[in-house]
Amino acid sequence: MSRNNLNLSVLILIVFISNILYAQEDYYVNQSKFLQKTNSSYLGFNQLNKVGVLYNTSKINNLVNMENKYVFGSLSFQDRKFSLGFDLNSFKMSNTGLTQAIANLSYIYVIQFDSETYFLPSVSVGLGNSNINFENLIFEDQLDTQTGFINTETIDPLGPLIGNSNFFDLGASFLLHSNDYLIGLSFKHLNRPNISFNKEVIRYKPISYSLQLGYEFNINPYENNFLPRYSFLYTFGSFTKYGETIFINLSQDFQLGEFSIGLVQTASSIKSFFLNNIGFTLGLNLENFDFGINYNFPIRKIGKVYSPSVFEISVIFDFSIYRRNNRGLYKRLQIDNYY
Repeated sequence: MSRNNLNLSVLILIVFISNILYAQEDYYVNQSKFLQKTNSSYLGFNQLNKVGVLYNTSKINNLVNMENKYVFGSLSFQDRKFSLGFDLNSFKMSNTGLTQAIANLSYIYVIQFDSETYFLPSVSVGLGNSNINFENLIFEDQLDTQTGFINTETIDPLGPLIGNSNFFDLGASFLLHSNDYLIGLSFKHLNRPNISFNKEVIRYKPISYSLQLGYEFNINPYENNFLPRYSFLYTFGSFTKYGETIFINLSQDFQLGEFSIGLVQTASSIKSFFLNNIGFTLGLNLENFDFGINYNFPIRKIGKVYSPSVFEISVIFDFSIYRRNNRGLYKRLQIDNYY
């Protein structure tokens, strides 16, 4: 392979995997419990003090896997009607040396419209770092065709251009909800940060727009014996535009007392609409803990398009002393803690 062709191949690889990574920033399974990854106002939802962790793996193709580690926390100041939240997201893509970490700090204010409706505007600032270990890439001058060995160092001028990328990010979100419904609107990358690994080449991160809708139904209003006393169906949908791509996430969660089971569907549209994945979720509430497991099945062939298989586990802890006396009412949409 000639030097020009090899350099071009490396550049294409970097652009491809970095585009997948930035798409993965908002691509995950359980948005109904981790909505703050799309809408930072959710960190102030019902003014609860919470911490949570999430881990998932995504199989991009037969050679490349992606690991995603996520942690968040929220602290509410009820007397002053605001909350502070933080979240940290880190990614690692195997076989490429590509890693990324994004930390966000959010301020959420609470406005009461009436006795059952609350509005939560928020602003967030973030710092991001992306890194490609070019030592994992093999350049032409490292190949010894006579001996078959690979040299550990390269003098290719492209090598030093591949390294770190640091960026500053701004976002804004809005959330309106009651005991029954939720409407959210969020904007990310308002400052259009430059995410290029080579700062001589400007590559802006496009602004992301997202709309979220949720509604919760009581599926056992007459307390029939064939279902737990507190049984609900929470339906959720998010529609995100990122550059020229639209991501759609739908979920239906049945909360049956302390147990939950749900379905997930994800789709995307670039030049045409495709269903990417379908999956299921399982959950268990034990006093202040909320455990979750999710798995998504790819619909389209892995490696040809971005349709990964995803396995995810999560734990959320609620610091409220009153959650221990929940008496089985594990409803997703609540306003009891605002008072």
